[in-house]
This record gives sequence, C-alpha cells and structure tokens, in this order.
Amino acid sequence: MNFDAPTEGHLHWSEDEYKDGKKTVLKTIFILSAVTILEVGSAMLYDKFYPQGGGPTVAISIFMAVMSVVKVFYIMGVFMHVAHETPWFKRTILLPFIFLIWAIISFALDGHSWHMMRGWLNMF
Repeated sequence: MNFDAPTEGHLHWSEDEYKDGKKTVLKTIFILSAVTILEVGSAMLYDKFYPQGGGPTVAISIFMAVMSVVKVFYIMGVFMHVAHETPWFKRTILLPFIFLIWAIISFALDGHSWHMMRGWLNMF
C-alpha cells in the first residue's frame, strides 16, 4: 500500500478546504467557550446574589436550557457533521429532538400540577 499517493474521496483535501475547515472548527470552539463562560458566570453571579436560593429561578433555568441548546446545535452541526447533510436528514434529527424537549416540558408541568394538587387536597 502506497501512503504517499493521494487517497480517493473526501479524505484528500485541498489547501483551501483545509483552511476553511480549520477556520470553522476554531470559530465553533470560540463560540462554545464563550457560551460556557456565560453559563458558568451567570451561575456564579446567581449564587453570589441569591446564596439561599430564591430569586429568578425560572429565568436562570430557561437561560441555562437555551445555552445548552446553542451548544448542542454547534456540536452536532460542526463536530458531528450534520451541517453538511441533506435538509431531509437534518429534519429527521431535529423532529425527535423537538419531541424530546416537548416531553421534558410536558412532564415537568404535569409533575408540578400533581404537586400542587397534592398540596390543595392534603391527601397524601
């Protein structure tokens, strides 16, 4: 096997393709770093201003969830190569993800309503 010969297919990149790929990966790393710094910074500020809890817990929870979705978007798009797929394949990945988000929200709301109902009825 001759390893000096160029390989077939997409494994042999030109200089421009390599530079574009490197630029995309570095951009993604910087975005993921910035989002992570925002998440950690906001959690630290929240802990500093509300050490006993309370405060805008819903707002901080929504912020953390949105930042996590942003990170998932970039990780899947760049590092898992989903950004280069066909639109229909992207939809087959996106729809179950949307269903999962809906299920988490739905079960959380149902659990909250059950908790409130137990408090109101004082049964258990």
